[in-house]
Amino acid sequence: MNRKKFLAIILFGCFACRTLTPNPEPDSTPSAPQPAPTTASQPQPESSPVTTPGFTIVRLRPDDGDLETLLAEEAAKAAALGQIPVVEFDATWCPPCQAIDAAIADQNKLMLDAYAGAYIIKLDVDEWGWSVGSFKFDAIPVYFKLDEKGSPTGERIDGGAWNEDIPENIAPVMDAFFHEG
Repeated sequence: MNRKKFLAIILFGCFACRTLTPNPEPDSTPSAPQPAPTTASQPQPESSPVTTPGFTIVRLRPDDGDLETLLAEEAAKAAALGQIPVVEFDATWCPPCQAIDAAIADQNKLMLDAYAGAYIIKLDVDEWGWSVGSFKFDAIPVYFKLDEKGSPTGERIDGGAWNEDIPENIAPVMDAFFHEG
């Protein structure tokens, strides 16, 4: 048999098996809905707050309105929950940002404990820029504590405060930032 006929038969066989064989039926037992995984290339769709046991994360976008007004509103929401308002500038391509998001999504106890009592207001630098209002920085992630009116208190920390981007390094630094001072 010549090579062309042989390859044609093989390709046809593969195609026929793929299209003629039905996919296995999915398990029909009901289960709890699973959240979609967040990946580095996928922007986080956090328009509404994500409240976890002990802290809240909300993402603001420029088309949501004036940042100063938005921060005042979010600071009021944080106060109502008894949480500390903190602005986080991040980006989907940022390795430390990805590590933090992954640790929280994985429910890492160190990170959950460190973030307890915080109300994180995320702003993507690709949307908001690197110099927004009174927020000046040159590295991300960067966190700014806010007062009850939504204005920066002057307390800030960035991803240069820890070494390798693992919860064992990040959590103690963030815990101290959120809970001391």
